Amino acid sequence: MKPTDYTILKKIRSGDRPAFMLLYERYWDSLYRFVFMRTRDKEMSEELLQNLWIKILEDTDSIQTDDSESAKGYLLRYLHYRIIDHYNSSKKIPSTISIDEFDPSGEMDISDTEYFEILEENEISTLLSMIDEVVSKLPSTEQTVYDMRIRRNMSVDETAQALGISNKTVSNKLSKALGEIRDQLNPEYQSSKKLVSILMLMEILTKY
Repeated sequence: MKPTDYTILKKIRSGDRPAFMLLYERYWDSLYRFVFMRTRDKEMSEELLQNLWIKILEDTDSIQTDDSESAKGYLLRYLHYRIIDHYNSSKKIPSTISIDEFDPSGEMDISDTEYFEILEENEISTLLSMIDEVVSKLPSTEQTVYDMRIRRNMSVDETAQALGISNKTVSNKLSKALGEIRDQLNPEYQSSKKLVSILMLMEILTKY
């Protein structure tokens, strides 16, 4: 049985990074589609989603769930208001979606664009497997740092102490690992925004 959003959020609150990745995998597509349908702006959509993931990490307690322990309705409402805030602050053309038209349970069907076809072809699990393959070929220290920081949810201090190296070296090794992942995967998946989003997410996670 899959864990509910409420259970996942409790784990995230305690610093469980794999739980955060699980929530990310569960909602990335639907949340992105929701924002993109209303803005038709890829960069803006990515920025709003990135800010939401940071909020989930920094202020987990504020994420609300419903009677079925789902956070989807809250996340969609949050993004809806952030879209309006963006238009108001930038003084651009206001969003055509009013709160009266907002339906968090509605289907968000976009199937006629190349962008979303690419997203369907490259599932997160597949991309993560590719990333693991790249990591397996890294120098041993970079592999170990990546494993401790990303997979095992260890802090910079904990990783440095365990390996007997400085905090700066830990950060440098992780940056090199992430850079190598970009170099190895981007040539083949340059059009995959999901890959770019995953790498951005990984960098966000290294700060927590």
